[in-house]
Amino acid sequence: MKKLIRSDCTTMERKNSSHRWTRALIATCIILIALSIPVSALKVEGARIALDVEPGRTYTSPIGISIGPDETAGVFAIDVLGFGQSRADGSYTGLEASADTSPYSARQFITIDQPSVSLNPGERVVINAQIVVPADVGNGGRYALILIHPASSSSGTPAAFASAVAIPVLLTVKNSAITEACEIREISPAKIEPDRPFAVSLTIQNSGNYHVYGIVSNVSISDIQGRTVRSVKTDPMTRTLVPGQTVDISSAITAGLPVGTYQIVARVEKQDGKSLAEKRADLMVGIPGGTTVPTVPGGETKTGFSLPGFGVPAGVAAIAVALLAWSSRVRRRQI
Repeated sequence: MKKLIRSDCTTMERKNSSHRWTRALIATCIILIALSIPVSALKVEGARIALDVEPGRTYTSPIGISIGPDETAGVFAIDVLGFGQSRADGSYTGLEASADTSPYSARQFITIDQPSVSLNPGERVVINAQIVVPADVGNGGRYALILIHPASSSSGTPAAFASAVAIPVLLTVKNSAITEACEIREISPAKIEPDRPFAVSLTIQNSGNYHVYGIVSNVSISDIQGRTVRSVKTDPMTRTLVPGQTVDISSAITAGLPVGTYQIVARVEKQDGKSLAEKRADLMVGIPGGTTVPTVPGGETKTGFSLPGFGVPAGVAAIAVALLAWSSRVRRRQI
């Protein structure tokens, strides 16, 4: 018994020691991670360039770049990229030349007087973006992104500074024909379960030649009599949608619908109510005309068709009688 107690105590001591080493290792890792987190913060003045421009003219837009007095010195690169957007939330993404194929791109209009800048703690420098507008620029808007980011170290590893800053460039061609329009490329879902919350998602593309601020999704659902049974309107989108780019906007319907066939009427509007696009789509809830049979008491339900004139037990019995009759005929033939 004493040996058993000593053995248990030894095992417990080993476990406690192991836990102590594990906790110490985790704490050390946390400290190392904390020490490796960049403390520098890049500050940019003029972080949005929005100009009304005339064909054939040149414009200069200054951009101030600085870091705080307690931050680490470093080198920052400046790149001019195409204007892309994430479908998920409309966030801006830079496009390299090979991917920047939009006829509304301003990437080739823009040059930066300094491809990179070196900053000491507390230092501020000003760079200039020169924008040369072609004489045949055309109508609507033109778009690009200026990306200011930490330059890579000599080993190819990015320097440990703050995250990059993307400056959207939005140019409006003066006295040109402006078209604000969108296209609803897709409406989903086409089918849902009855009596459950769901969401209506729209895939929206800017099909005009000009950027659109504050896009709103306005969705209503009507029954077969044309009566509106559900409706929802989103808050205005916080980012502008530039021509040719696509975004997904989802609207939550918190109250489910009974079994039946409905129609979704989707409208895309500006914040001021101006209509940009409208599209309709059918929505099936369950299987209309079917019966709803619980799969588990108090649980989910499934919708399906019942045999005409028969309940489930009667149908099974009829099949069994038919099989017995067929078996009897086979035996008589064999005799």
